[in-house]
Amino acid sequence: MAGLTSSRSAFAITAKEPSYAEAFYGTSNGLYKGHWHDGTRGSQVGDVPTIQEILAARPTIRKPIRPLIVTAKTVLADAIRDERRNNMADKVLSADVVPKKFPVEAKNMTYPASAKKGADNPLYATSSQSIGKEVPMAHQITDRYFPSTNLFTKGFVDTRPRYTGLSTAPTHSKVHCALDEAY
Repeated sequence: MAGLTSSRSAFAITAKEPSYAEAFYGTSNGLYKGHWHDGTRGSQVGDVPTIQEILAARPTIRKPIRPLIVTAKTVLADAIRDERRNNMADKVLSADVVPKKFPVEAKNMTYPASAKKGADNPLYATSSQSIGKEVPMAHQITDRYFPSTNLFTKGFVDTRPRYTGLSTAPTHSKVHCALDEAY
């Protein structure tokens, strides 16, 4: 048992010194005896309410206040969403993204006439003039393409890249030169 002994004006605790095994290997649950703080046994408590009665006695908690959500029709946002959906082409099994429809059809393509002086003269004809002379036909223009977006780089939050190089300069000590780190 622990007790206090007074000698002159100092108090000394006369408690049993724990052994090595009790100090290092004793668990916090090892002090559990099965008694309440007032000394009554845990098995002799008496009338204990059920968990349903305890939960029914709790006050009801109201839901937290949330921001207002706009439920009105958003005509412009719906039009943009529908336009994006219409620009999508049929899914390709070998691709991980959904392709987009090519924005121009062959029947809508026209090339302006060359404004160069003497463009119709065969003496001054170039290969680029002969390549772009005819309007492409429907089988020469693709019907879908896979554009790349900048969504990946938008995910970076740093305005500029961090310095990730190797610093080989020695770290000088502010206290003494013997404490300098040369590695």
